[in-house]
Amino acid sequence: MLFPAEILDAEICKLRGLLQMLHEDQPDVMHDIFEFHVTSLITHTASEHHRRIRDAAHAMLTDIQRRPVRPDPPQSEIQLMPQVLAAA
Repeated sequence: MLFPAEILDAEICKLRGLLQMLHEDQPDVMHDIFEFHVTSLITHTASEHHRRIRDAAHAMLTDIQRRPVRPDPPQSEIQLMPQVLAAA
């Protein structure tokens, strides 16, 4: 089954979102997942789209890898019944 152009563009956008999440949370597996998804896209498209997919995918990977990783957001402090703990 080959993807039509509009679905191909949507899948490339999904790949960008996935790479952004991996860059933040799991950079050690980002390249492997990237290669898997690019290969999957290529196998589901006509050969005239392969160069465009590769070029777009590598450009987005390079762009995402250049971005700094945001530090973890501050953790919420959960206090259950703080008045009881303070009195103890």
